[in-house]
Amino acid sequence: MAIADAISVAPSPGGLSINHPTLAAVVAERLRQLIIDGTLKPGTWLNERDLCEKLKISRTPLREAYRMLASDGLLALQPKRGAMVVELSAYDVENIFDVLGVLEGLAARSAAERASDEELAHIAHLHEQTRVFYEQRDIRAYYANSMGTHIAINRAAHNPSLSHTYDRLNLQVQALRYRSNFDEAEWTRAMNDHDAFVGALLRRDGEEAEKLIRAHLAGRKTYHLRVAEQSVPV
Repeated sequence: MAIADAISVAPSPGGLSINHPTLAAVVAERLRQLIIDGTLKPGTWLNERDLCEKLKISRTPLREAYRMLASDGLLALQPKRGAMVVELSAYDVENIFDVLGVLEGLAARSAAERASDEELAHIAHLHEQTRVFYEQRDIRAYYANSMGTHIAINRAAHNPSLSHTYDRLNLQVQALRYRSNFDEAEWTRAMNDHDAFVGALLRRDGEEAEKLIRAHLAGRKTYHLRVAEQSVPV
């Protein structure tokens, strides 16, 4: 699992390519993908020596990457214990999705008003590709385009404060959003939701786009809370 072999699951939150990232940034991105796809599970303490060997790096960039991910809310750092993948409580999940619903709703409404025709064409293309990957049952590619659609809508709102707040919260639940696609019914529901809110956005119906994307986030929240309840030991 050398760094050069890293495969991205989702686009970077900022939607901007980095030509010359630091090694620590590359390591952080690799660990972020492993958290998103469930390789590094919530509640897992990371083995520093093992990761250094597998990623073929020294401890310095790994520890710098830990700090980056801790700032994102993905890792918890404890003296003498190291780094643990954050495990969200049902309370955390409910609150984060509630706020994301408001943020994504505002982004959709603003994008309908402010997006250029080129930006809307880009969103339409991402959505079309999302549908293709859904029909091919390619979860990894589907997720990358699905999340890319959400991020493109956010950027088309042209509100830096909104984007900054959205990025950090969205990072914290990307693993949940990725894993929900392994539930066939939930995956189909999400795809249909995308058809609806993207369609409204492309018609520049901001009110309808906001309503539909907020309903989409509310549905995701309900699903994840139900899964959390089912996993609690009795």
